[in-house]
Parts: sequence; C-alpha cells; structure tokens
Amino acid sequence: MVSHGYVLPTRGIVLSADDGLEQAARADSEVVELAQRAEGLGLDAVWAGDSVLAKPRLEALSALSAIAGATDAVTLGTAVYLPQLRHPVHVAHQAATVDLLSGGRLALGIGVGVGSSVVEEHEQLDVPYGRRGALLDEGLEIVTGLWEDESVTVDGEFFDLEDADIGLRPCGSPPPLYIASATFDPRDGFPRPIRERIETHGGGWLPIGMTPEMYESGLERAREIVDDAGRNPALFDAAYYHDVVIAETEAAAIEEARDFLERYYPAKAPFSDDEIRARGAFGPPSVVAEHLERYADAGVESFVTRFTASDQREQLRRYADIVG
Repeated sequence: MVSHGYVLPTRGIVLSADDGLEQAARADSEVVELAQRAEGLGLDAVWAGDSVLAKPRLEALSALSAIAGATDAVTLGTAVYLPQLRHPVHVAHQAATVDLLSGGRLALGIGVGVGSSVVEEHEQLDVPYGRRGALLDEGLEIVTGLWEDESVTVDGEFFDLEDADIGLRPCGSPPPLYIASATFDPRDGFPRPIRERIETHGGGWLPIGMTPEMYESGLERAREIVDDAGRNPALFDAAYYHDVVIAETEAAAIEEARDFLERYYPAKAPFSDDEIRARGAFGPPSVVAEHLERYADAGVESFVTRFTASDQREQLRRYADIVG
C-alpha cells in the first residue's frame, strides 16, 4: 500500500510575510490549517523541512508539535532534519516530546545538508562542516540512547555526558529514522557514511533526485544492508522526496516551479527546464499519475511530496484527486 505525504510550506511564510504578526497569521493558515486539510483529504503524512540560517523557516519540531494537537492520525515527519546543528540531548528531548504529544506519530528524516548556504550555516553556528557526518553519527548514538531505558554516558569526539537522562521516552516504539541521501547513483553502491547510517539506525530511506531505475537498485541494496545487520528488511520503509506542480500543460507547470525554486534557492538560479524536470513531476494530472506509478513500480512505499507552486491549497486538492 503506497502512502502519500505533503511537505508543509514552513519556509513560505518567511518568503511572503514581512513582520511577526503576518508571520503568525500565515503560520496558522498556511501550516497548521494546511496540515489539517491534508489529513481531511486523506493524505497519510505531513512533513516539515529544516534549516536555521541557510533557508530560514519555522523550526521543524516546534511546528510539528503544534500540528500534533491539530490533527488526529497523520504521520508527522521531518524532511529533512539536520540534527548536527543542535546538541543531541536537545534533539532527543524535543523529538520525544513531539512523539508523546502526537501519540507516537513522529518520523525523523535526517541528513547532513549540502550546498554553499549550508556551509555558511554550519560555520555561523560553530559546527565543523567537514566533520558534520561524524558529528551527526555520534549525536544519533546519544539520541537513540536517551530514548532507551538506561541513562547515557559518552566520552566522544564531540560530546561528553555522564549518566544523562531526559526522563522522557517516545510513545511505544522510538520514532523511525529515515536516512536521506542525494547526489550519488546508488547503482554504484552507497557511500560509507550513508551505508553505515542505514545499517545502524535506518528505519527507512529518503532519497531525492533519482530515476526509477536508480531508486529500485538503491532500495534493493539498502534492504540488503538492513538484512545483513540482523533486522527485518520488510520493516524498512521505502520513501522518496520529489517536487510536483499540477497544471494544464507541462510548460505552465515548469514555469510555476521555476518561479518558486528561484525564490527559494536564489544562489542556484537560473534553473533550466531539464533541471526542474529532474526534480519530480510537472504537468497535467495524467503526467503526475504516470510519474507516481513508475516510482511505485520501482518500490516507493511513501511519497514525500513538495508542491513547488504558490497556490498550495489548489495543488493539494488536485494531488488528492489523483491519489485518492
């Protein structure tokens, strides 16, 4: 059974609102209400992106905490969260709180981040960009340890803790950790850090920018890694992050996406048609439906869909019509 999730426009309110009062109004109408609308339309999950300085937006776990109280059943996910920008004790504490408030609905897509703006973000937060992968991995050991029943003692490269205990435990099972990836072809194998994260922590895989053939090969390899680690590969979720714009023509959809992406990623502008096409599905409903079918046939079980368009409500409605 394929599930469908919606990436909430938590950055959109920063791009379109000039002051705190307007941002507050938009946070309610364009984040919380859209999460409720997605649930009402039958979608299975809502997701929040993350950055602190590189692409300012609502803080992901705080936003999901508000949404937890406004929804009943949808999964609340991060796509993707950058834990290394925070102390792991705070990450474990915040995540456990959201999971408890939501009744066990939290899922964490995690990654290290790439790009010049992310380099600057790490530098300004005094986080060593070149060691961000090692920092993430050491932090994840602490986070998952704090979710267990015993206190945590660590004498690591980055952190020192003695008998640390946040006093909270996630509701039922710990939140699944989806290992995000990009910028490589999994048919050539996984880079060592991603392979080891899947082996140690992976509850799912959340790549972006892959052809169906690349995805199918990567998923097969990821599940082999999980199996070799002694865990059940059938419980390893196959997710995929993609962009979608539904319009009457491909040209109109691509132009809408270009306007969105060049405001969202000004340092990467301009975007060519082919660069936009590589990010997902753009065009009439039939084109989007065919795209979803191709990736589902390649093994995708959970779509994480971002609408790179200004009218989020209309896109959400039209997408729900396609997958409903």
